Amino acid sequence: MAVPVKVSDKLLALAKKEAEATHRSATAQIEHWATLGRAIEVLAAYGDVLALKRVGNALPMPASVSRQSVQDLLTGLARDPDRESVKARIRAAGGPLYTRDRRGVEPVAEVTSSGRSTPGRLVHRRFVPARRKPGRRRP
Repeated sequence: MAVPVKVSDKLLALAKKEAEATHRSATAQIEHWATLGRAIEVLAAYGDVLALKRVGNALPMPASVSRQSVQDLLTGLARDPDRESVKARIRAAGGPLYTRDRRGVEPVAEVTSSGRSTPGRLVHRRFVPARRKPGRRRP
């Protein structure tokens, strides 16, 4: 069942402009963007999603993008297991990266742009640093 949803005037204007170029309705265009967003959120680490969102807000919305260029982009991301180019963009934006804890003590580690690694875990999609055990010194 369809339910009315409020969106900003800016988003609606962008959707209408993009919808014309892609032969969709504004509603279909917004649904398309939402589907892509859900897919990215599932495939990418949370920190990567936040960095992409920050970068995306600053980019102009393209009037049209060819299907082949989107396919090429997704294929490139899927083939690069280390995602070095994505990591470089996130670092350039000043955001932290998340990786597995190399010491194996915690599930993940947050790596800041300065290279400092902090072990911890993700709780409700937020990074929580691990507590240091009393009497234990950092190497």
